[in-house]
Amino acid sequence: MSQGLHRTSSVIRYALTYAVWLLTCALGVGVVWTWRSALLGLFIRLRLDKYAYAAYNNVVVLALILGCLILVILSESWCRVSAKKGRLTRLVARLDGCLAVSAVTGYVLVLVGL
Repeated sequence: MSQGLHRTSSVIRYALTYAVWLLTCALGVGVVWTWRSALLGLFIRLRLDKYAYAAYNNVVVLALILGCLILVILSESWCRVSAKKGRLTRLVARLDGCLAVSAVTGYVLVLVGL
């Protein structure tokens, strides 16, 4: 009986771990989306060369996507380790909280017109 209960709690722990990881990935995409818009708004606001806009957009997108991919890889490891130590809620508060604040900050900058 104890063995079955242990397996059930392990399955729940892994499910929560990967749910947190998926939430982190979704927040990472939100950060990329909002900050791309904010940085492109900055380019327009500074009235830089209109022909360089496409190159600037490509560099911004590549840098943000690369950062998001690194976040996805690292956060999966952090989620597994935190779940084993029983600190998954602390990771959610720290990592996902920072991502949410960053996404909201980027969104506010887009709304303000940077």
